[in-house]
Amino acid sequence: MTKSARIVGFIANLMPLYIPAHHGQLDAAQSLEDGTLVLPVPDGEWDDEDGMVRILWQGDTQRSTDARGDYFVTPILDRYVRLHAAGASEDAIHAELWFMAKHFEFKTGGSIYLPHLKPPPHPIVRVGKKAMEFGQGILINLLSP
Repeated sequence: MTKSARIVGFIANLMPLYIPAHHGQLDAAQSLEDGTLVLPVPDGEWDDEDGMVRILWQGDTQRSTDARGDYFVTPILDRYVRLHAAGASEDAIHAELWFMAKHFEFKTGGSIYLPHLKPPPHPIVRVGKKAMEFGQGILINLLSP
């Protein structure tokens, strides 16, 4: 599986913002907000290390953009974490975003573009490592009052 396809698969699982979809023979991610489709870029069009994705704005094939998948997913991941962390403290949100950035790296081989995101304080890092064994969302539940 290409890096591009792994990134699209990751985005497709960020429910309820995106859902898995199909576009022709390709697996895609579809925005539930506006119908935008995110597709893996076909082999040979870009270097796979770039993790490029093709974005069909509002699903319109006449309005497409190719972009680095890790840049495209960064604001989506921030929105996803904040949606799932409604009511949590900023420290808990920061820790969950850090955890999800690491999860993205593990699943796709890419890196979220958050240059100022630092690892959470030491005790939270331990909890985050434990949460990685169980799955996403655990950290928010553990840190929420």
